[in-house]
Amino acid sequence: MCLDNEINMKTRLFETFVEMIDHIPAEGILKAIDLQHEMLEADLRYKRATETVEVLSILCFCQFIKAVRDDERVFPVMLPPGHVEFYRNVVTRLIEADKLPIDGRDQFDGTFLPGFVEALACN
Repeated sequence: MCLDNEINMKTRLFETFVEMIDHIPAEGILKAIDLQHEMLEADLRYKRATETVEVLSILCFCQFIKAVRDDERVFPVMLPPGHVEFYRNVVTRLIEADKLPIDGRDQFDGTFLPGFVEALACN
């Protein structure tokens, strides 16, 4: 099955993540992201979840946030455009709240490219 079909299907994971992050103060976002990262990795490890576009997208964002906080770099990743837009807004909120360094925005733009990798779209 092509991941294009999966992208078009509405699932609740990304929507739930967006709602959670949108409704907490910037000061709580980093902790929420850390917890989400731990839960998703555990869900994958114990086969409670599968590697969907949404799961991989959220994991990539969580890993990016950790890398920025640890002053590390990550390889560029292509994600669905709607996800990139949301993540960019989160990074902006975190920078404005002094929770991420100002160069976090440049790192973000160098890491996340709009769209999704064609080669990964179909098996």
